[in-house]
Amino acid sequence: MSAFFPLLSPRETGRLTLEDGAELVWERHGNRSGTPLLFLHGGPGSGVSDKQRRMFDPNRFDIILFDQRGAGRSRPVLDLERNTTTQLVDDIEALRHHLDIESWIVGGGSWGSTLALAYAQTHPQRVRALALTAVFLGRAQELGWWHNPQGAPRFYPQAYATFLEPVPLVHRASALSIMDWYYWAMRSELSKFPDRIRRLADPDCTLEDARDSLLYRWTEYEDHLSYLTISEAEVFDGIKQAGPEFTTAHSLIEAHYFVEGCFMDENQLIEDAGRLAAIPMTILHSKQDMVCPPQAAVDLARACPHARLELVDAHGHALTEQIQPLWREMLADLADQVEGSNTR
Repeated sequence: MSAFFPLLSPRETGRLTLEDGAELVWERHGNRSGTPLLFLHGGPGSGVSDKQRRMFDPNRFDIILFDQRGAGRSRPVLDLERNTTTQLVDDIEALRHHLDIESWIVGGGSWGSTLALAYAQTHPQRVRALALTAVFLGRAQELGWWHNPQGAPRFYPQAYATFLEPVPLVHRASALSIMDWYYWAMRSELSKFPDRIRRLADPDCTLEDARDSLLYRWTEYEDHLSYLTISEAEVFDGIKQAGPEFTTAHSLIEAHYFVEGCFMDENQLIEDAGRLAAIPMTILHSKQDMVCPPQAAVDLARACPHARLELVDAHGHALTEQIQPLWREMLADLADQVEGSNTR
């Protein structure tokens, strides 16, 4: 029996048109009278997934999910010009107003945790609690981890060699220069050679065909880091199933944020952690997360000593059956705190 909740159809969906013309697709699940809970997807650029729809108790929570700017079903697709952390925080607040929610539990995983923290520090009075997993703080040490030879490449040398292969030697001087080259090369590919990533939709597409696309290679490398054990074939099958639209948005929007330091000051989320002192918080993180090393979760917990931190021994970056029971228990405890405070 799965530790995740059954996949149910949303009880309500809609499109929110923002002042600048962008459209956000949102959906609402679970109990109409339950505690409102917003969960923010990762990436940036990944969009809402079925796994996220199954992470929360539909009998207890009024669950709100939405595709962030340029991602998933939101429009315009691949919107980069108006896509910053500050803009996404404003989008969340616009969605809260649109749905007429006074305050909510806000959760997020990976990049979603970054955005949840940025939103809570901007609008603390609107956040009843924070539920975070696979914490990412957008600092230089974390942004450099994937592409610095002393970071993740030491543990995934073959996957990194495949990722690095197309990068000219002159652009390999630092993790930032590698990311910057990939970002502009992926933009160029999308405008000049769009068929390279579209091959993923072809049933006859091979791994070699897929690797002609830099957009594929960016997501391929991250997928290898996301699991403790996964083969090239499994990564390829997973990305093919996700499709070219997902892969393009995930790779390009993520690189857009990373080359800009996630549009935040260095260590901003830790320096502003005092704004979260009155907000109950849970943090769930794997000791073996190779995408978001656990030091970020430890640093956040030190800055927020009221938070509950759970470090698990095995799991990797992706939320799996192994860790979902603990996530469910932590969410139930958090909801008890929030609902109990409302009755006092």
